[in-house]
Amino acid sequence: MSRDTARAATQFFGGRVSLDFANTMDWRTSEAPQELIPDYAALLSWSKARRTMAAAAIAKLHARADETAAAAVMQDAHALRAEIWKAAEALRRGERVQLEALNRSLAAVPAQPRLIRDGTGYVHDLPGAELVEVLWPVLWSLTALLSSDDAGRLGCCQAQGCGWFFVDESPNHSRLWCSSEVCGNRERARRAYAKRRPQAVRKVARPA
Repeated sequence: MSRDTARAATQFFGGRVSLDFANTMDWRTSEAPQELIPDYAALLSWSKARRTMAAAAIAKLHARADETAAAAVMQDAHALRAEIWKAAEALRRGERVQLEALNRSLAAVPAQPRLIRDGTGYVHDLPGAELVEVLWPVLWSLTALLSSDDAGRLGCCQAQGCGWFFVDESPNHSRLWCSSEVCGNRERARRAYAKRRPQAVRKVARPA
């Protein structure tokens, strides 16, 4: 994660689309979480950066988005993200995932369409006809995660205040950070400072 929200919205450390979507709340476990997808335009920008839909479909959704319908999709988006958080935390604790809300969402989603080439990668062939389409790849990713060995490899960044999720694919499941270069470096510096500070305070307080 980054303190720059524009940069954080393009940092994908989760390893799976659904977890990167869960990570669209920066500083999630801090006292001042930062929303990375506050509106539908931001959600489409995130989808474009994460390459969950073809660029042509995203352009169509931009053109079709009206304020009322887009606001309704954003309510669904934030509710889905909250469900991913709950599922991820349950998996990390070895508890049963509550599937009722997820299954209700899946009941309203069509079967996964064929794949198409888009730029240098592959995406689902979504037509860009319904604003809610932007959430479908996230749902499909979540079902794939829950029904695979990934469900037993979920981790959560241990940096203070981060709370971003990831699939821990390290050999001995010892990954601590969403990013060693971002949160890892920041947390190591914070801990080193915390160790030095009591010594500095004692030196200042020492009588002459």
